[in-house]
Amino acid sequence: MRALFILMCFLSFKAFAEVPDASTSGIKAVKNWARSRVKAVASVRQNYYPSPGFWGEEIIYQIQVDRFNNGDLENDNQNVEEYQQTHQATADWFGLPDYRHGGDLQGIIDRLDYLKDLGVSVLWLTPVFKHNGSYHGYCTVDFTEIDPGFGTKEELKNLVAQAHTKGIKVVLDIVVNHMCNPKTTYRKLPNHYGCADQLNNKTWRGEAGGSEHQGELDFAPDFFPPFKSQFFFNRCGANSQSDMQGIGPAAVYGDFVATMFDFDTRNYDFQEIFTDLHKYWIAYADIDGYRMDAAKHVTEDFIAYFSTSIREYARTLGKKNFFVVGEVAGPSDWIGRRVGKMYSNPHNPDDHGNVPLSLIKRMWELKSIYLSNPIAPYPGLNAAYDFAHGGTAIDVLLNRRPSRALEDHFFGGYLSDIANQGDYRLTWNLLEIHDWPRFVSHDPTSPERSALGLSYLAMAEGSPIIYYGMEQGFNGDCHFGNMNAGRANQEIQRECKGNSHSLYRQDMFVGGMYRLGSTVGTINNQAYIGKVKPTKSPEWTHDPMLNRNHDVYKISRKMNNIRRSCKALKYGQTKFRWVSVGTNGMFAFSRVDGGYEALVIVNTSWQKRGIPELTVNDARNGQRWVNLLNANEQAWGNGYGKLNFAGLEIIGNTVMVFVPDYALGAYNSTLEAHLCK
Repeated sequence: MRALFILMCFLSFKAFAEVPDASTSGIKAVKNWARSRVKAVASVRQNYYPSPGFWGEEIIYQIQVDRFNNGDLENDNQNVEEYQQTHQATADWFGLPDYRHGGDLQGIIDRLDYLKDLGVSVLWLTPVFKHNGSYHGYCTVDFTEIDPGFGTKEELKNLVAQAHTKGIKVVLDIVVNHMCNPKTTYRKLPNHYGCADQLNNKTWRGEAGGSEHQGELDFAPDFFPPFKSQFFFNRCGANSQSDMQGIGPAAVYGDFVATMFDFDTRNYDFQEIFTDLHKYWIAYADIDGYRMDAAKHVTEDFIAYFSTSIREYARTLGKKNFFVVGEVAGPSDWIGRRVGKMYSNPHNPDDHGNVPLSLIKRMWELKSIYLSNPIAPYPGLNAAYDFAHGGTAIDVLLNRRPSRALEDHFFGGYLSDIANQGDYRLTWNLLEIHDWPRFVSHDPTSPERSALGLSYLAMAEGSPIIYYGMEQGFNGDCHFGNMNAGRANQEIQRECKGNSHSLYRQDMFVGGMYRLGSTVGTINNQAYIGKVKPTKSPEWTHDPMLNRNHDVYKISRKMNNIRRSCKALKYGQTKFRWVSVGTNGMFAFSRVDGGYEALVIVNTSWQKRGIPELTVNDARNGQRWVNLLNANEQAWGNGYGKLNFAGLEIIGNTVMVFVPDYALGAYNSTLEAHLCK
């Protein structure tokens, strides 16, 4: 019987290994193939890792796979772009910052215990599917394979399995708005804006798509066969930078850039096939969530279909709270139309706000599915990023704007637009990301600033994102005195003085060719740019890039663990208690969940500041509140709703976390702090 089962699985895998070409086999054949892949792989596995009960508890660590750690030297030359091969064969490594540097899945596996020690509970990996050779992975060419430079399907499965044994979940970054192919061109050029405008109008009116202004693609022979159909692409032509960053129709319907061809995400056949291709990776690798890259640049009905269908499929595997978070780099109404309820009544989609009628039609078709989900009974994303919060927090923490700006954000319309569609506590918060400068890039010698940013993230509402290396003080600073790229040195120096994204993506391993600076002296001493002999990193406890003996790392680990121990910090909503006037300031806020409260005090200046009386919920006369970071620092209720700190001061660039004495947990000698009960 077992032999028969194995034979059936083999035949099933063999059947879907023969990838159909949509242009010759037809779209129906592609749909059947995509569906069969999911069924075949799901039939092999029985037990799946359960989802978190509440994703707002999680602490996320973002990994730029190519730059994190080189665990397998054998795959370093796989899928490397031609320009890199050409220059690396010479003494002059022109273009080095944008080379593939060797990071891979095995490198992440080798550091899982380090990440557990830091206190993170979710890994967000930048795209790992096969791409065009660009190190960042955001130019996918095949959604069915892992990029050979990153490893194999089996290594992804192993990474997820080993992460799960350590209580760490894995979220894959997926590109949802385009597919790359450098050899594919337009045989008929589009009318760019006419095409985008017409497609946009039809979306809002709920009409069938298509436009006489669309171009016609000439697919290269190596184009991903299942998507080799004109019907799967908008064909409006390449966007300008302003198109891409704007909120006009081209932002949704134009090609991201040349050779990145924009999907027609309103096409129902495409929606089904694309979703099935991603169901496969849940069944195969047991991943826990998807991060939808460029979710601003797809139609709302696609997001509703993908989010609802992916969550429902994961539920059939026992993953009851599969997470879908989206990158929507746009105004709050664009985020609101893509998150949670999507400006609509989930029970009666005809009761809606300013949304396209194509979304309402899709919601009626999905209604019975999403309403059957007890945790996420809505069609949209579980969450999005609050980029406005991140930008405001950066400015406040670095004293560019008054502390009042942060309070204004929490009580402004932008946040309300997001919070009214879903649970804001699920939002992913950040001070750094692969598209933003390092938080300390303009203060590159200050470990205090690094620690301040990490502390604020751990205390703020929403799930904190630690961008790889932030806990090691990464600052994106080039060291011109330690460069060895031949005649390319001057080119790299010019790039270092600009705003290249490569500055945000420095190497975190000793064999890396692009090791930039840090606010931490021991890490900064590792800085080097130039030719290298690939070297496997030492075991993590002896890795000089993973130094755990400095304050930045220690404070990050301490704050992460405090957050995870305190119900108020995991579940509580934000109530601002006090803000100073002007920059170089100080502010205080509470996180409150029912009867639980934690009071957070932040000093963004370089000087000590006295702490004024602050309002808290439990300020009974004589009620003692204790700083978890130093139990000798205390305050007492005055019986009139406020705490008196009796002349206590807060050091510059630090954070205090006070809880009532009855919530004070045991002292942790490793963390050198108290946790909550």
